[in-house]
Amino acid sequence: MKKKVLCAMSGGVDSSVATALLLEAGYEVAGVTCQIWLDDLCSVTSGKSCCSNDAIEDARQTAHQLGIKHYVFNYRELFEDKVIKPFCNSYLEGKTPNPCMDCNRYIRSQDLLSKALGMGFDYMATGHYVRRLYNEETQEYVLKTGFDQKKDQSYFLYQMNQEQLSHMLFPLGDFEKSYIREIARKHNFEVAEKKDSQDICFVLEGTYGDFIETYTGKEKPPASIYYKDGVFLGRGKPIYNYTIGQRKGLGIAFGNPVYVIGIDSLNNRVTLGEKEDFINKGLLCDDVFFISERPLEEEREVLVKVRYKSPPKKGIYWTAGSGFKIKFTEPVEGVTIGQSAVLYDLDKETVLGGGRITKPL
Repeated sequence: MKKKVLCAMSGGVDSSVATALLLEAGYEVAGVTCQIWLDDLCSVTSGKSCCSNDAIEDARQTAHQLGIKHYVFNYRELFEDKVIKPFCNSYLEGKTPNPCMDCNRYIRSQDLLSKALGMGFDYMATGHYVRRLYNEETQEYVLKTGFDQKKDQSYFLYQMNQEQLSHMLFPLGDFEKSYIREIARKHNFEVAEKKDSQDICFVLEGTYGDFIETYTGKEKPPASIYYKDGVFLGRGKPIYNYTIGQRKGLGIAFGNPVYVIGIDSLNNRVTLGEKEDFINKGLLCDDVFFISERPLEEEREVLVKVRYKSPPKKGIYWTAGSGFKIKFTEPVEGVTIGQSAVLYDLDKETVLGGGRITKPL
């Protein structure tokens, strides 16, 4: 009997080809698209959103072309509760969140997977560029980077556990993006040349600050801008418009390049300095996850990514309370509260786990 797979289809080329590859591999496949937008905040017809009305129609068209069932699940309330609210609150607290982490954690890996299994599917699949392997020696599932390092998305999935991985498939993990485009063209998919989604899917127009003001219904007062020596420089924008390491759009004219090096939400204060002022020797994390579901051994040397696009840097791991501490072997710039520090093995491809950054050191 064929194994049944529910494939998450965003209306883009990656999830469309993932679905086709599963069919070619002999699985019984159905597609699903999640409605996540909020009508009063987002333009639901915008093609820029991965789950807009246009995107849902693209996914439905691909499913029809492949001859499979296509479901649409309403995730607006859960998405607002687990993704949008924490996103806004984090910026209001002077942090820099990554909402894609929460979407994968609460929507795809938890609720959607649970629904798939409840519907009788054996697996759920996504178009992420990652690889899932099974280690016969340890009898554990292993999450590895995608073959296409430029498209690798393992950074977003460090929160997955063994039970979830046992029911997940990632058909694109062994391929380069250019090859995925070729497959889409061979299938004559209308989305074959569709551009990849960029940035945060629910902020379709304007800045993050604009979205937060619309969502909260009120504009916060301008932040007080100070230089690192304590000199007051003037009033800038509301505090949720700033992030550590930011150089552009500061709202303050300065004679030489300066960056945001500190954000104090309680006192509505932003501190500016030079690039060397936000270079760090380590970090602390909480809200910790490990793929093996076991903490790492003390003083283990690991590779650490502090942002999705940042290169991995070597560091030493220690347990710190309910979280962990990393001491980098060389200083690292851009360690930002609210982002995730994802840990990799020294083989540069095995995801070990990660956590939310609570403090740069």
